[in-house]
Order: sequence, then structure tokens, then C-alpha cells
Amino acid sequence: MWRRGGDHWILPIEGQLVTQLRFDYGLTFLFEEGLDVRVEQAFVLHRAGDEDLLMDPEGDHELLAPVLRLGRATVMGGLAFDDGRLELTFAEGSRLSVPSSDQYEAWQLNGPGGVLVVSVGAGALVTWGLGAQP
Repeated sequence: MWRRGGDHWILPIEGQLVTQLRFDYGLTFLFEEGLDVRVEQAFVLHRAGDEDLLMDPEGDHELLAPVLRLGRATVMGGLAFDDGRLELTFAEGSRLSVPSSDQYEAWQLNGPGGVLVVSVGAGALVTWGLGAQP
């Protein structure tokens, strides 16, 4: 169920398992119930009890190795902010934070039924298939 929460959408991914990670010039998370999230810019991986890591899917893929621990991870929650930011929290204690971009689409979410959520340039969020816009 898609819900609003102040300045953000609460993503309907709580309890879902990451079934695949895809690496190319972006990073794509595929979830068990037909959702996928594609990140196309640098992001921060916050790991419980460890230092934060700045990751860049367009950079050296060997440096993205810490993301592999999120394969088969369970998502505890996800927020898509109106200013284009994205946060995904995982059961094992990690959090992925994607800032918005002033120049291009930083990330997008595709879901069942034609749902599309895109962090567009200029720090904004655009949605299709969710009903009323924020």
C-alpha cells in the first residue's frame, strides 16, 4: 500500500527480500514482489557499527563489493522524499541513502501495475500510478 508521510512517500517494500542485484552503469535492486529500484548516481551505504561508504555505480565495480551483502537482505523500510532523496533500510542494519541530483535522474522505482517513481533533476520527485500527487 502506497502511503504519504509528511514530505515523503512510504514505499510498500517492508519485509521484502532483495532477490537480485544488477551492476552496470547503475545499481538495480530487484525485490521479490515485482518492485525494482535503480540507482544511477553516487550514494552512501551506512553500515551498522562501521564507517559510511560513498559508493558510485559509474566507478570501479570492485569498490561496490560492500553492496553485495544486501543481496538476499530483507528491507525494513523505504522512503522517497519529495526533494528527490531515497532511503532504504535493511534488517541487517544497513541503510542506503541516495541524494537527489540537480542535473539528472538520480534513481527510479518501478512497481506492479505501472507504478513509477522518479527522482528527476532539480531535486524533485515525480510519480505515476500512485493516485493524487503530493
